Amino acid sequence: MFDAYVFIIPLWAVLIGANATEVGLLVGIRSLLPGLLAIHGGVLIDRYGPRRIMIAFITVIVVMAPLYPLLPWFVPLLVMQTVIGLALTMQWVGAQTTIAHLSKGDTTYLGRFSFASRVGTFIAPVVFGLLWDLTSPAVCFIGVSLWAAAMLALTLAITDGTPEAAAGGTGRPAPTAGRPAGGLIRALMPKLSDYRDTLALCAIPAIAVSIAACFLRNSTSSIQGSIYVVYLTEIGLAGTVIGVLFAAVEGASGLGSLVAGRASRHFSPFAMLTGSTAAAIALIAVTPLLGGIVTFLLLAQVARGLIQGIHQPVVFSIQAKAVPRERQGATVALRVTVNRISAITVPVVMGILADTFGISASFFVLGGVLLAGTGVLWLFARRIPETAAT
Repeated sequence: MFDAYVFIIPLWAVLIGANATEVGLLVGIRSLLPGLLAIHGGVLIDRYGPRRIMIAFITVIVVMAPLYPLLPWFVPLLVMQTVIGLALTMQWVGAQTTIAHLSKGDTTYLGRFSFASRVGTFIAPVVFGLLWDLTSPAVCFIGVSLWAAAMLALTLAITDGTPEAAAGGTGRPAPTAGRPAGGLIRALMPKLSDYRDTLALCAIPAIAVSIAACFLRNSTSSIQGSIYVVYLTEIGLAGTVIGVLFAAVEGASGLGSLVAGRASRHFSPFAMLTGSTAAAIALIAVTPLLGGIVTFLLLAQVARGLIQGIHQPVVFSIQAKAVPRERQGATVALRVTVNRISAITVPVVMGILADTFGISASFFVLGGVLLAGTGVLWLFARRIPETAAT
């Protein structure tokens, strides 16, 4: 669903006459509430179970998606993008929390989960691109709503992350279970203590290392979504070729996630974590050295995708095993928040470096900084007992 929105919102904005600044605002505003409220949402997931929270937010998507063609003005679109951004993020946090509960940190199952998500990110632009070209924007947005409705049906079918469900129940709490004290509105309001307690999870070495690794690894995606595109355009590559390079990462990531479980039998989780992070950074940092040769660029993207595919289940596994069941949602939300910070800060830093040193040199400068950070992370990770992730 996220990739469907990423694909069609800019197209819709251009169609209704939005300028470049307005398109940028519409795309960027969806990260505002997730950055502010993801941790609070993760706490609510731990408190009331992922199933309840997912049902609420997916219903928002089902209802709001068909409204886009009915409100073709910038301000209403900005408001809807703000709400939809939070809804999309929270259903993804809920899905990750659910698989963490069910898999108990098993890397093989988490790898299959990552593979399924990569299949979605790979085919969503194709499906909705065809809908956009062959039908109309209204049908395209209705398609998003139906996609969300399918997600809602699946969510209704799963068990919840409640103790009752863990013990083999239906996942539907008893009438008195989970009833908020002091009223529903008060229970749903963000609390400073929730943020404090969630950030305190970083005091757990395994969580601190994995969160830092997420920031470093996700920096490569931020580079790809910013200066990487500018560089490829400047060396004369067509948009279709750039699209293929992007798709290659997603497709390879799906395959990489399937081998994560087997790799975890031969390598320690922290070695896999830091090694995959360093390799992913190096593979995008060397882009200017590939001479603009499409074959080399494609091979680098495929290799990076395979490595990133292994990285994600390892992170999921380390974090799922490092915290108790009742803190899984908060942990996922903490990871999402750090990812948002990376998505906001790295493109800005990369842009400054490109203006200062030139585009080609900026790959080397930022890549060197990120690799140095990974080296420090590896030194710290060596001191964590293997049992911390097993």
